[in-house]
Amino acid sequence: MKFRCAHCGKTADRPAGHVNRSRAQGLKLYCGFRCSGLGHRKHISKAALVERKRLYDLEYRRKNLARIKANKVEYFRRTYDPAKARIERKKRAKAHAEYCRRPEYRRWKSEYDRQYRAKEFGPFAEAYRLTVDLNREIKGRASNHEIKWQNQTANKSQFRKRQAGQKERSRPRHRDRRDRHPAALGQ
Repeated sequence: MKFRCAHCGKTADRPAGHVNRSRAQGLKLYCGFRCSGLGHRKHISKAALVERKRLYDLEYRRKNLARIKANKVEYFRRTYDPAKARIERKKRAKAHAEYCRRPEYRRWKSEYDRQYRAKEFGPFAEAYRLTVDLNREIKGRASNHEIKWQNQTANKSQFRKRQAGQKERSRPRHRDRRDRHPAALGQ
């Protein structure tokens, strides 16, 4: 029996029982496996398929987190070789050091460190960050001499020498005289 393919539109020939059964069940008729496969495809964009897979993976990881972690730990124990890992780290060390010197990385790392240190203060993290910024601004406006004077580090060695000299001069000398006095010696 002749019929028109639901995908490509060409006429094809199939046994009458096959065609009648498909029409009775409301199914589409195709000329071959290729058109059947193409006709049954759901025309979903690549982006939609990727998003669907991402959502499925999130749900799967949420449900099976303990098993996934246990498998990863077991695989790491089974395959980790410290000597090989050391060699790999050495291969990447130069590139990593160069990456860490990049200005955009340094800016990111600086901000990350600020947030990490502030996290210790919990709900007062923002107040801590503002205080640090304020101190930095104040110190930026003060001269080096003013900062040393406030921290009492200006002329430090000279100050210590003076203190030591004052202690020497303030020590009583009459003990030495008493020790040499004949009455003190019991004579």
